Amino acid sequence: MKAIKSIPFYVLLIMAAIFTGCEDDSYGPTSRYINYMGRVDKSNSNFVSFAYPGVSIHAKFRGKSITARFKDLAEQGMHNTFYCIIDNGEPQKIVLSEGQYEYVLASRLKDTLHTIELVKLTESFVGEVNFFGFFVGDKTSSAFLVYPDSLPSLKMEFVGNSLTCGYGNELSSMIPKAGFSPLNENNYYAYGAITARELNAQYVCTAYSGKGVCRNYEGDTENTIPQFYGKTIATKADSKWDINEYTPDILVLNIGTNDFQAEGTTKVRVDSIQFTAEYTAFLHRMRGYYPNAEIICAIGPAVHDNMEFYPNQLTRYSQCVLTAIKNAGGEENHIHYFETKPQEGPFGEDYHPTIDTHKRMANELVSFIIENKLIKTGK
Repeated sequence: MKAIKSIPFYVLLIMAAIFTGCEDDSYGPTSRYINYMGRVDKSNSNFVSFAYPGVSIHAKFRGKSITARFKDLAEQGMHNTFYCIIDNGEPQKIVLSEGQYEYVLASRLKDTLHTIELVKLTESFVGEVNFFGFFVGDKTSSAFLVYPDSLPSLKMEFVGNSLTCGYGNELSSMIPKAGFSPLNENNYYAYGAITARELNAQYVCTAYSGKGVCRNYEGDTENTIPQFYGKTIATKADSKWDINEYTPDILVLNIGTNDFQAEGTTKVRVDSIQFTAEYTAFLHRMRGYYPNAEIICAIGPAVHDNMEFYPNQLTRYSQCVLTAIKNAGGEENHIHYFETKPQEGPFGEDYHPTIDTHKRMANELVSFIIENKLIKTGK
């Protein structure tokens, strides 16, 4: 996919002022013709900012071509990646670059109506992205955006860690590669995104690799899941998300894996009383935010009873979660326990699930939701 050559960033503010609204064939990021799924920051009128994986941009246009305008704020040595999906066709991967501003997403199309979806594949620690809008058409014909198709009525949100992000899932090997590469992370094929598509639901992913309920994988307590959940941009201390912006019908919490896996990195056993209390508090908080949501507390697939350092990790983890569910009202309060099968090889990066494993997890979750009739009538 060929991209237009880079434009110096000092020109961006001048250009952004031109297409904040709609001038000729340019459409700014706050245009009424553009829809978003996921947490986005619209506080700057010139661009929309986001960082969580799975954030998606939806539009519909008449014309032969379409170009997106991005600024990649990725951390040094990394690049954010996206899927571009035209007319519900095969996804095409786009790798953003610090020195590039305009990306030709499609050209030489038929001069008819087309849909476009852009999906962020990489997660928050890779870096933030600024989206400045679209340019449509070419000199051979007129082009314009129209009102996009409505988003699905059923709303889902997935909260978690690297399992929910899709860390390393594009690799598959019995001897997994060590270390993270953004090119191998694909949230579009993480179990949550697959589940949402299967159920024709809106999809929001509020997840960050390595984070836990009480402590993170490295044993620290900085920006844990309960802490970053309230943020629009997880890496910004002053960022604040308005809970009223999105109310999920089904909320999936796949949290706690890193608290137990930190037993290996810290050699300190999980304090089950503290973990259960913190998990219970988070459930009460979620119920307060979303009184009518079906909440699914998911476990798996990365914790086992035969882990190296402390025995019976899966059993202890499961017991803590079940106790937290009971403390928060249990099934009568529409809080459910779901355990996926433990993973086996091959593996993605750092022993994470492959895309095939994510598909299997999604199939199990979809079956669980349908069998337990968690989708309300009319959704």
